[in-house]
Amino acid sequence: MKYWYENLLNYKFNLVRQASIIVLTSFLLGCVSTKTQDVYLKSKIVAPKIIAIEGQRWPWFFEIEKRLRAKGFKILRMASQHVTTEKKSDKLTESYNEATSRYILFVDGYAPNTGMTRCIGGGYNFQYINVELVDVQENQTVFNYSNSGYSENCPPLSGTIFTDIADIVENTWR
Repeated sequence: MKYWYENLLNYKFNLVRQASIIVLTSFLLGCVSTKTQDVYLKSKIVAPKIIAIEGQRWPWFFEIEKRLRAKGFKILRMASQHVTTEKKSDKLTESYNEATSRYILFVDGYAPNTGMTRCIGGGYNFQYINVELVDVQENQTVFNYSNSGYSENCPPLSGTIFTDIADIVENTWR
């Protein structure tokens, strides 16, 4: 009788151990970063550090602006344009839209902002965030960045989303 009882205890222990391993593995795989960064520049930008930021103004938007300002960037609220008129000859004038900033940072992301979904430390859990820097003079993408997961200030799972964005922008300038 004792032998049967010991086998049952060993079976239950092994079952609990295997279930724990499966749960832990699933949890760790759920924390895998989905970050992708693609830089399309052949050389670094030699221009004043002025960029416009376009995107929906979520509460976390300021976190990106704050880090870029700390790195010496002048941030324009939006990529406005003004009409420029040039006289080509006595009979011909040409008008065109000229951007106030050569570089525009397009930001698109979603991180729920409710008391139940915000991190205790004040960070955000991003469902997705996509950032693209565009050179409007050349009409070309400078870089793409996309990620999901936790931002800074989300202990114990804090990520580096805002810092990554500021670093990749800074690293494109000389």
